[in-house]
Amino acid sequence: MSWQFGPYRVESLIARGGMGEVHRAYDTRHDRVVALKLLSADFAADHEFQERFRREAHAVARLREPHVIPIHAYGEIDGRLYLDMRLVDGDDLGTRLSAGGPLTPAEAVDVVGQVAQALAAAHAEGLVHRDVKPSNVLVGATGFAYLVDFGIARAAGPGTELTATGGAVGTLDYMAPERFTDAPVDHRIDVYSLACVLHQCLTGSKPFPASTAASLIGAHLHQPPPRPSTLRPGLPAAFDAVIARGMAKNPAERFGGVTELADAARAALGGTSPIPAAAPPTRPATRVEPAVSPPRASKAPWVVAGVALLALLGVVGWFAVLQPSTRAQPAATSAPPTSSAPAAPPSSPVPVTTTRVSVRTSVATSVASGADLGLATAMSTPACDGSYVVVLGSAITPARYRADVQRLLDAHPGARYLHTPTTGCGSLRQQVNGADVYAVFDGPFTAKESACARRGGSAYVKRLDNTTSPAQVVSC
Repeated sequence: MSWQFGPYRVESLIARGGMGEVHRAYDTRHDRVVALKLLSADFAADHEFQERFRREAHAVARLREPHVIPIHAYGEIDGRLYLDMRLVDGDDLGTRLSAGGPLTPAEAVDVVGQVAQALAAAHAEGLVHRDVKPSNVLVGATGFAYLVDFGIARAAGPGTELTATGGAVGTLDYMAPERFTDAPVDHRIDVYSLACVLHQCLTGSKPFPASTAASLIGAHLHQPPPRPSTLRPGLPAAFDAVIARGMAKNPAERFGGVTELADAARAALGGTSPIPAAAPPTRPATRVEPAVSPPRASKAPWVVAGVALLALLGVVGWFAVLQPSTRAQPAATSAPPTSSAPAAPPSSPVPVTTTRVSVRTSVATSVASGADLGLATAMSTPACDGSYVVVLGSAITPARYRADVQRLLDAHPGARYLHTPTTGCGSLRQQVNGADVYAVFDGPFTAKESACARRGGSAYVKRLDNTTSPAQVVSC
């Protein structure tokens, strides 16, 4: 059933999320069908939000890169903010990968190259996407790709900017390690995410197949980048080096920009890797002229809205679980909180594949009263003397501290647990949403080699000192 919104005849709902809805609509003024995004009425009452919305919507609308979904108009009608965008006929890359498996190496390089052009144009304007992933890449029947869903939104209320440098809007499978810490972020978080997308295009699988949010965050922070050639026989091994550098834990060791990543992928297609041993100094990405990709048949075409600006979500506080965007369906229901081994980083109480979160890890000391959980195994306070521990798992939900620590102790006979803020070591002082972390560990070991020999599965090694960042793990 259609209804009128200013000059738009709204025809059907395409997607719904925490910040609003996207509709298929007919623009009576210009005689065209568009994707119309309507923000929730609550945001219209926030004047600071309105000002930021208009400023950043205008910035994205000025982009003339063909691989960025065009924005026709934006503004306010009857007290409600809206975006008028091009409606794209095609399917998203995530759907294609799910339905048809990995792309050919040439197709993967082509799609990533097109996305890199869109990102380079945005970076040249000082804009960072923050949520590069397959479902935000729309591919038309001719193989032409569009990047959508620039996360420019700002949650209502003071101090919750989603576009601020330290904000963390995105999807966990593709988020750079620095997004989970207090480290500053820049355009290189998009380089990391695009490398994750390239890996998935080449192999059909996400870089880290973790089962929970906590273990996935731990993988981004601590596990080495995957090697796609080991997952797909016949794939040029040169792609391993591209993924390794694109997903480097240290932003300074990544490609300086997305176009460098795309160029390296193109070279790897021929079996070579133009990657120097040391990454060049970081520099702003530059705009690259677009190139039209060769035709490729669409596997499962459907009309997809160019959700080009606002992430369909709402974020409150440092660790807010958000409803996933769904197409014309109510938001999904969250599952009970869980913990994971060895997740010292933050966790999420909903499945990773359907969750967007805002995360920040604090390294400030916070000594909780009654930190000892009163278990049969007493809490340990190892000396901060440069020795090593193997972190086997963590409890990160206050209501479940005792149960989760006990479960981990039962799963690892002989292990002990510690309360990270009261170890006295800066290398362990982590918090999640203002709550402390309990780590179940083995050790301490005086030698790194001994700790590394004990490490197994998803466990990782930490050094007990005051110079190592809580986000760092010992390389074995």
